[in-house]
Amino acid sequence: MLGEFVTDRQYAALLERGGKTAAPMLAFEPAGFDACYNRKPFLVGHRLAGHPQFALPRLFALCRRLPPEQLLFRVGNIPGDTELETSYDRYRRGLTLDEVLERFEENQAYLCINNPERDAEYAPLIEGLLAEVAARTDALDPGMSWYSSYVFVSAHDSVTPYHMDREMNFLLQIQGTKKVFLWDPADDEVMSPAQKDFLLAHVGSRPRYRPALEEKAMAFELRPGLGVHHPFIAPHRVHTGAALSVSLALTFRTRRSDMWTDAHRFNARLRHLGLRPGPVGRNALLDRAKSEIARAGQRVHRTLAPTAPDAP
Repeated sequence: MLGEFVTDRQYAALLERGGKTAAPMLAFEPAGFDACYNRKPFLVGHRLAGHPQFALPRLFALCRRLPPEQLLFRVGNIPGDTELETSYDRYRRGLTLDEVLERFEENQAYLCINNPERDAEYAPLIEGLLAEVAARTDALDPGMSWYSSYVFVSAHDSVTPYHMDREMNFLLQIQGTKKVFLWDPADDEVMSPAQKDFLLAHVGSRPRYRPALEEKAMAFELRPGLGVHHPFIAPHRVHTGAALSVSLALTFRTRRSDMWTDAHRFNARLRHLGLRPGPVGRNALLDRAKSEIARAGQRVHRTLAPTAPDAP
């Protein structure tokens, strides 16, 4: 599984490190952060532009020493309504990673480097950034429980199709420009309560783009030194500008988002029984009760699940 789970001890260490950072790499505007975090997208500043670890030669060297399962790539023009999960297989043209890296812009390639923090050279920088995020979000949303980072390298005029992730995100632009379109996850016309339940329960595919959604999009122009916050499960689509782009995504979950996820899973079970449960996010006490029932059911399932017999 991608990403890293965070124990209470590790979280305490992140908080301590983030609180002691003498020269922060991230810049959050306090009033806007407090008003909008995990409710609405908002811009953030950072000091990663020009950082040597995000220069192409260093990133391509990272790719060549990482396990293949940590790398995803595609080439060519990708329609904005393409299903994200299948795009990496559908748009590869049979090319190898080395072939893509050698002629990256010529192939109009898009590269996703998963979990660069697992590399010893990148771990200190990215874990330091995550510590800053933990220290800033703790007062509003304590208890980071999981994190994952991604470096996106994309040729000019690339598109990341419409999709939504099951966590929060700070997308930081390091080189080139991007236009990020985000949608309000609380808008039932963007995603219905049932769609959100099935998304968090991993039932079926993610909700697909519809042209009628375009008028509801919020657009953010990113350049080096700027980033944008993605609230939990906020749908988004990304367009690279006229030059090669490098960006870093810091994604994470918290105890509260885990509670929401479990409540959505409980709702999905009820929907399979033909019931119509109340939407998650409207009643915190009810959400927590649903979450506890879902977790109890999961524990029972693990206890009763048959185990494979020992090999002779």
